[in-house]
Amino acid sequence: MRIENALQARPEYRKTTASATPSKTFGQVMQTAKAQDRYVPSTPQPRSEPEFSLAERTYYGSVTVSNATQAKLKQLAEIDRQADYTGMSPEEIYAEIWNRYDEAFGGDMIAIKGYIAGPAEWCVVNNQFCDEVTRHIFNPAINAAWKEGVELDGRPYTEWTYEEKTALDRSCREKADKVVFDAKMKVLGYDGMSFDEREAAIREKYAGKNTTIDFLKMQNELQETGVLNNKMGWESARLYRAMLEVQLEDLFNPNSISAVGYEKHSLMTADQWYRVANQPFDTAQFAAAMKDNLHRVSGHNGWTEDYVKLLEGLFDHFITGAADDGLDSLLDAAIE
Repeated sequence: MRIENALQARPEYRKTTASATPSKTFGQVMQTAKAQDRYVPSTPQPRSEPEFSLAERTYYGSVTVSNATQAKLKQLAEIDRQADYTGMSPEEIYAEIWNRYDEAFGGDMIAIKGYIAGPAEWCVVNNQFCDEVTRHIFNPAINAAWKEGVELDGRPYTEWTYEEKTALDRSCREKADKVVFDAKMKVLGYDGMSFDEREAAIREKYAGKNTTIDFLKMQNELQETGVLNNKMGWESARLYRAMLEVQLEDLFNPNSISAVGYEKHSLMTADQWYRVANQPFDTAQFAAAMKDNLHRVSGHNGWTEDYVKLLEGLFDHFITGAADDGLDSLLDAAIE
């Protein structure tokens, strides 16, 4: 069953080796086209879908989903009900599911899955995608790990202590998580790479691409491949993503809390997103805004001057692509 009116699936990004020194980074390319304000150009880009009237919307709780997306989700769910993955590896199953969703949503699945900005309906898309991955890959992997653990122990499971059962459950989830992650890396084309190689490959992939959706895709690939967690540590990566979300929400959602207040606030709709998705995105200006916000909240959070300096370096590194020889030493000091 084929998704109606969907774009062809983008070619898989298969890269066996990453260039250590790409010709130009994401930020460097965009610097050549810098303007005073590239967030909202005076002439909007052509719309990729029509305006959605109230009659053309479906509601999932507080989330508004356009009928176009709702139709795609229904077709994808039907394909899933008919799918037979017997004898397929986790990588093959993940590829089947990923390619269907990526085709249905115009090659934007990497941005949809990470969701640091965009229409609220992306949450519904990602939830359905994750449900399929959980049923067809994660659950079988966790069941296989549990069966293996019990068989290796040799005792009836009823004789296990609470602590032993808890340890087995934790181990099984970790193994299943790794199965899903490895399958995802295979499909995205980053399997077999170190974190540094993945980062270099991602930067090279997005060099020369300077729209809002390109920026989201790049940031989400850095997250999905584990590059951010590896470089920053889990806590700083979580903070970085949270600050990205806040800054992007303020920029692109006309009904953000900062713009209209909490009582009138509403999530971004597909209509609003299509007005900004393909606009040029100035990373230097965005990084500067992130730093301004960082300094406003640093005192309230009790962050030290060294930690603020570290975050500024990470903003430059991952937003503009700037090289900072002192960043690694700051990261080393933070870890110590």
